[in-house]
Amino acid sequence: MSLYKASTRIGLFAILLGVIVLSLFGSLAAADRALATADRRAARMDARAEALTAERELRSYGDLLEELFAPLLPSGAVDTQSLALAIPEGTFDGVWIMDLRGQVVWRLASDAASIVDAATLARAATDAVPGTGLSVRGLATDSTRGMLITVPLGHRGAALGAASGFVTGARFLEQLDHPASRPRLSIQFAGQSLGTVGDNVPRYALITADAPLNVRGDPLVLSVAHAQSGRAVRTVLWMLGVVGLAALLVGLARERRQAMHLAGRTAELERLYQEVARSNRMKSEFLANVSHELRTPLNAIVGFVEMLREGVYGDLTPRQALPVDRIAASATHLRQLVDRLLDIAKIAAGRLEIHIEPLVLRPFVLNVASEMESLISERGLALSVDVSPSLSRIRTDQNHLRQILINLIGNAVKYTPTGGIQVRARIVGDGVESDPPGEQERHAGSPPDPHRKWIALQVSDTGVGIVDGDLERIFDEFEQVNAGARTDSAQRGTGLGLAISRRLARLLGGDLTVVSEAGRGSTFTLWLPLEFSQAES
Repeated sequence: MSLYKASTRIGLFAILLGVIVLSLFGSLAAADRALATADRRAARMDARAEALTAERELRSYGDLLEELFAPLLPSGAVDTQSLALAIPEGTFDGVWIMDLRGQVVWRLASDAASIVDAATLARAATDAVPGTGLSVRGLATDSTRGMLITVPLGHRGAALGAASGFVTGARFLEQLDHPASRPRLSIQFAGQSLGTVGDNVPRYALITADAPLNVRGDPLVLSVAHAQSGRAVRTVLWMLGVVGLAALLVGLARERRQAMHLAGRTAELERLYQEVARSNRMKSEFLANVSHELRTPLNAIVGFVEMLREGVYGDLTPRQALPVDRIAASATHLRQLVDRLLDIAKIAAGRLEIHIEPLVLRPFVLNVASEMESLISERGLALSVDVSPSLSRIRTDQNHLRQILINLIGNAVKYTPTGGIQVRARIVGDGVESDPPGEQERHAGSPPDPHRKWIALQVSDTGVGIVDGDLERIFDEFEQVNAGARTDSAQRGTGLGLAISRRLARLLGGDLTVVSEAGRGSTFTLWLPLEFSQAES
């Protein structure tokens, strides 16, 4: 059963762990997806913003060309000196004017543009002459990559040619707004890159978005590589998730190992407990059976001895009387031992019956003391009884109370070589004390429950006393302190008297305690509740 419970607990823990892991990775996946979506959205917004900026710049280049060459006369005469001075420095890498036949009639080129083939530029510009407005075409040669910006030239409605300005793609991109969150920009024409600028950021750290440039007739695309701002957070989240999963798996393995170990130990303890319970049950049954079987022949022995002493078979001679008396004493002692074994077996089995009835304590104690008086006188000891006639009537089991008192007085006689024995009773607890607190503690100890009233019935002696280490051990079954020799059966006893007395006291709703000092005697206190009901039994 324990192994089944342990495996069930492990299975429930595994299911719980699975739910936690799924919830964890579901949350991580949702957070990762949200961060990735945010990065893609930011990249698209960045690409569109840069495209708008690039369109504005290209149109401003076209406006500049129209402004510079608008006064061109039909004669085709060009003042190269004035034109050179009119072009802002650094705006274009090169500027060309072509007629309607595509011939370059004027050119102003910088060092970067001088290596560009003029015929190629002319053909690219000629295609835009018939149209109106701005034309931006990508131009890619083996040596230079850039854009050709072309505007038509005319006078009074007549087309005269075209003016073109060339700018390299990289320099154009450098003029755009380029914050740190966008480390790489690229402009493309017909699938070929015309220029790229930006930091050399690893490709896995970037997310790219494209935006078209809405300039008439030219398929230009601006590509923006956006740095993934959430990538570090996503990486940390997944690392924490993996670490958490590893910790959960380690915890599961450890829990499983401990659970299996605990299940094994629990099963072993259950097995040992069952064996101990079985042994205890067999011991109780054995004691009960042996006690019952011994009483039958023992009663016969006692009966025939009594008949011999009474002269049923003839008068005994003085020489025969002493052995018969010894036989009677030994048989009586043996019957007491058998009765104790039977009592402890009944108590262990829970079959001991209690009969509660009213009792006046003083005459009861005097009666028990008178029964023990002859034994006390044989040892030369003094006996005193101090029980007030005003003590309240109590409800208890008279037979069990008599058995407890006889055991306590008998032990006091056994372990008191000289001096005397005192039996006294008083009410203690609930604010009622017949002795000062210090005197009460020294003679009786504390009651089981100070909030209730108790009858403290004490048996004190002036005997050998008990050391502190043995005060609780003497109430264990078959335990004896300062036992006599094995040949002295009366002195050794069985070690059951105090064990039976304490169990009987607790069955009566009270307890049995002892206060003792080695060499100065002992005081055994039987605590009886002043109000005892059958329910407490």
